[in-house]
Amino acid sequence: MCVHFTQRRGQQAGLLFVCQTDWQQQLLRRYGSICLLDATYRTTRYTLPLFFLCVRTNVDYVVVATFVTQSEDSGSIAEAVQTIRSWNPDWTPQSFMVDFCEAEINALGSVFPGTHAQIQCID
Repeated sequence: MCVHFTQRRGQQAGLLFVCQTDWQQQLLRRYGSICLLDATYRTTRYTLPLFFLCVRTNVDYVVVATFVTQSEDSGSIAEAVQTIRSWNPDWTPQSFMVDFCEAEINALGSVFPGTHAQIQCID
């Protein structure tokens, strides 16, 4: 299991928690060419966004990594996705499906600049 926890101080103050199990890494390696990034908000008393990185397997969509950020800005999302990428160095997605969220789109573009990542926005 890979777990990354950062409590940043100073200008970039905030919280970042990233988690991925060995089983999730195997699924990302196998099915990670097309990924879905989605966040949920205000479902508990805490106002922290919870992000899910998912892939479509031969059975269904499965969460292959989870992260929590202090805020939904492109820098925080990019740091989380970069952490996941560092745990999975061979991961080269062809496309991402995301909500129409500029922070997510910009973060993915910064982490995967050399790939032909096609970002598909879903309302």
